[in-house]
Amino acid sequence: MREIFFGGLRPKGRVSGMLPCLPLLTALLASCGGGSGEGGGDVETRLSALTRSDSGSAYSDMRCPAADMQCSGSAVLRVDNGIGLTASGVQTYATSMNDLLANNPSPGSASGLMPAAGGLADVRLTRTATGDTTAVALLLSALGISWDGKTDRPLIIETFEKRQGRVQLDSKGLVTFSALPPPSDLNFYDYWKKGALGTQGNYANNIYFPRSDCADSGNCAAIETDGLHLSQGDWRRGGLEPDNVWATRLHEDGATQAGLGQDASGNLVPLPTATGIGVPYPGFKGYRNYHQWSYAHANLSSWITQDTVNIDEWAKGAGYEHNKMRRGFVAFGALTRASLLPASGTVRYSGGLHGWFSYQKSQDSYPITGQVEAVVDFAKRSIHLTFSGTRIDEGTMDAIPVSLSSTIALLGTNYAFATASNATLSGGISARFFGGVETDSSGTGPAELAGVFQLQAQGDGPAAIGGFLLRRQ
Repeated sequence: MREIFFGGLRPKGRVSGMLPCLPLLTALLASCGGGSGEGGGDVETRLSALTRSDSGSAYSDMRCPAADMQCSGSAVLRVDNGIGLTASGVQTYATSMNDLLANNPSPGSASGLMPAAGGLADVRLTRTATGDTTAVALLLSALGISWDGKTDRPLIIETFEKRQGRVQLDSKGLVTFSALPPPSDLNFYDYWKKGALGTQGNYANNIYFPRSDCADSGNCAAIETDGLHLSQGDWRRGGLEPDNVWATRLHEDGATQAGLGQDASGNLVPLPTATGIGVPYPGFKGYRNYHQWSYAHANLSSWITQDTVNIDEWAKGAGYEHNKMRRGFVAFGALTRASLLPASGTVRYSGGLHGWFSYQKSQDSYPITGQVEAVVDFAKRSIHLTFSGTRIDEGTMDAIPVSLSSTIALLGTNYAFATASNATLSGGISARFFGGVETDSSGTGPAELAGVFQLQAQGDGPAAIGGFLLRRQ
């Protein structure tokens, strides 16, 4: 579960980190033509086609840009213990740390795990009637990522679309896909005549590959992503194993080489008179990774974005070009209507956790896993959570100090939060209920429970972020 990149290429020599649960490189490239469980069609069709709708159902008031979506929400409504509350979920994230140092020891990479607050991850899904995820849109903003060292870069809209094109939001806030302007359109690729005053939005969320000149010359890899992958769990048969969805993409956001080429002397000149190649290879400016665990109503999403910042062409002396990384977790889905939550009774939930852990905040982090049990007392409006068996999810599976026991208060709005701690770490936990309220041998309660946590020690001690996904037992 270490670094894996298409064609062995790294974003401009500036990639470090882990891409969880990706297949080996050879298998990754071999599957580019599609595979079992992969969402088909273009972004616009997949994100607007009617599949499964929990919006406005008998048990959920979830509202998304389209009726057929599950979504986390487009704004942070409040922050408790560093964890953000959104319309249909809760979320947490962390920043890299080496880029915060006065003398960055490794500007060509990004490492560290510093829990943070203030940014937004807006996750949107479509799912089939049987629960399979067919499309993902990840919208990231306010994460302190700047191309010019002055302003936040344009909104990140990641869809893991495999075709060349351009992904944007329309006037209704829906994700749309359109053709990429040709390199000869220098009114669109306006950096060549406006310099640092060029339109940054025109250099964001563009999918430049596959490109025919890559295949012809062999000088660059042909693709940025092989799309979404899905592995079904056993929850449909009563088990606790969720569905797994994963994807990665090597991006070029902020690359001003689009719309430019090289002349015979190697100088950058406007196209189409040049014979240059424009953006040189997939991942020239970074990468994004997405992993999702899902039951029928709730989803736990893990995301990573690594981006080149203070880009020489945009910053114009404002700072040195280097990498930043942001990674986070979002628990969201078809939120149980608060008025349906029971007023009495005790119900148990079981499932697992996933996250990232660093032995020192300034060092690289590791994927983690563990078991989670919850006992909900609806009369007392409390949720008692127990994390156990927490360990590194690779190699020798070493135990880590993320296990804990915490009771969190349930508000009347289907939102529970509290501080949490053990002998090593302290921070917060937030959770929400998802799905309809039913009665079975375990009692009366919503079908699913999901949430996120953020924990850290003092100084440059350990830190962890993550989330959990549980089913009623």
